[in-house]
Formats: sequence, C-alpha cells, structure tokens
Amino acid sequence: MACVVQHPKTGNVLLQNVVNGKTIRLSTGKKATSRLIGWYKTHVEDEFWKLYYQKNKEADQRMSFAEYARYIVDITQSNRNEFSQRGEIKKVERLIKYFGDIALDDIRPSTIQAWQDTFLKNLAPKTVKEYRSTLSVVFKFAFNDDLIRKNPLTPVKSPKLPRRIVDVFSDEDRKLLIEHSSGQLHNLIQFVFYSGLRAGEIIGLKWDNIDFDKNKIDVCMRVRKGTVDLPKGDKIRLIDLLPQAKQALLVQRQLTGLSSFVFHSKEGKPYFSETSITQSIQELCKKLHIVGGGGLQKMRRTHNTMLKQFGLPLDWILHQMGHETDEVNRNHYTGTITVDISKIIA
Repeated sequence: MACVVQHPKTGNVLLQNVVNGKTIRLSTGKKATSRLIGWYKTHVEDEFWKLYYQKNKEADQRMSFAEYARYIVDITQSNRNEFSQRGEIKKVERLIKYFGDIALDDIRPSTIQAWQDTFLKNLAPKTVKEYRSTLSVVFKFAFNDDLIRKNPLTPVKSPKLPRRIVDVFSDEDRKLLIEHSSGQLHNLIQFVFYSGLRAGEIIGLKWDNIDFDKNKIDVCMRVRKGTVDLPKGDKIRLIDLLPQAKQALLVQRQLTGLSSFVFHSKEGKPYFSETSITQSIQELCKKLHIVGGGGLQKMRRTHNTMLKQFGLPLDWILHQMGHETDEVNRNHYTGTITVDISKIIA
C-alpha cells in the first residue's frame, strides 16, 4: 500500500510503494507542508502511479548505446575514407552486439571492464585497443552532448601490448624468393623488397606514377578491396626509385606496359586486393622451406630494415616509408640490425 513520507534532508514529499516486491520511493519535488502532506495522503495511490509511469516513460526515452553509436559513426564519416568508414561501421555493430540497448548513462566503468575482459578472450590486445578508440569517440560526443556525466572509458586501463620482435625476411630468404620466382611474381617480389610500398600502394601503382628518367615514384593512390583513395593518412609522397626496383619495373613493363596499372591479376585485370598476391608468396615460401612464411607487409618491413642496416639517413628512410616519426618505424618495421664492429676504429 502506498504511503507518504518526508525526505529527512531536503524536506520534500516522497511517495512510497512496493512494486514487484521492491520498495520504490519517488520524489514529488515539492517541499512538505501539513496541508500538502494531507492532500497527498488522500490521493497517494493515484499520485504514486502517475509518478511511477512518468519516470518509466522518461527512462524508456533515454538514448541507448546502439542508437547513439550508429548516429555518431554516421555524422563523423567525413573524417574517414570510404574503406575506413566500412571498417568503423563493422566495429560499431560488433560493439552493439555486446552493449545493445543499454542506456548510455547506465554504462559504468565496471561495464567497460567486463566488456574489455570478454573481448580479450578472443581478440588480440591491439584489436581491443582499436575497439576502445571507437568507444572513445562515442563517449566523448555523449559527454559533450550532456547525455552522460562522466566518460566510463577513462578509468579503465587499456590492455598492454605484448613486446614483440619485428619479423623480417633474412638476407638468405630474400635472395631465395627473388631467385626462385618467375614472371610477374618475380618482378613484384623484387620491386617490393627494394621499394617498401604498402600493399594498397603496390596494386594501385600506375605507369604514369613512375618517372624512369628522374628515378622517382609518385605514390599518390592506393586500392583496398576495390576502393581507390589516397595513401594512408591522405599523404602523397614522391620517393626515390632504387636501381633494383627500377630493374624489376623495366622487365614488368614488357608484360603490362600497354595498360594503366603496373601489376595485374592472372585474369589480366587490376587487383581488387592483395589477397591472391599474398597467397602466391606464401606458397613460394612453403616451397622454399622459409620458416614462418610471409607476405607483402613482411617484405615492407624487410625493406625498411635493410635501409637502416645500410646506415642511410633516417629522415630519408621515413619519407620513403611514408612515416612521420621513427617511433612507429622502430617499433613495428625495424628488425634486428647486425653491426659490423670490425669497422670501429680505435
């Protein structure tokens, strides 16, 4: 049965009742007077249920994570290219499978910690950090829109990334891959080892981008799963064409010189993605008994490591690779450097 009580601190009139076995107290927002309390005692049942349904209606109208996350990924799409936007939508939809229709202001740091622990059971820490970046954007907007009082992501520590050794091809393996490949695959392997271009930049490379007289490559586009856009970070760069890479391109020109793109699929068409190239390289690695195999990314890391091994200027290396600072280059693209200490002069 409903009853009227007075809040001990604020002095407001509260209406109390038991709903589904749980005691519920609702504030009327009005200061208690003897006359007002008398009126509420007469109408307590009706007034309690009016307040109760009003509160539940307001709760139902709160923004859910699913609704708001989809809204944010849509209005921020101008910050991403088409390919990245598709990836961001996939991440949001996977997050929605976990958080669903939970109201934004019901998500607590403990909720985030539970989510992170769940995702870490099946995903690498690096991948979970990428999902955290997506959550961070959503919660920052929610905070600025006054939908939440605090960002629940902030108190939860990001997972630590395990320290790893950068995997590169040895000099012996690099020579084996070049010597035991043929046709376009041979040209492509030699070119990548001595240019270090990203996978999307390789399959998006056109003959018009290459200046054989000045030995330059204009890296101005990439292709990822059929989507053509600017290189990573929207950064176009003009890099030096090394002699070994130039040699590979001159031979390749005899195969595809009459078309726009430098490298073609087996069907004679531009590549949609690097998948088939990676498969061919993996098969060759298996045939040559190269432990661990590898693909275009490993070849790119090998190229970077060679340049550092040769002691070439760091700024030049970073420009060739399309990196702004040495931190990413050193941590993710530089393998073990062997030093010839016999060259040290006493």
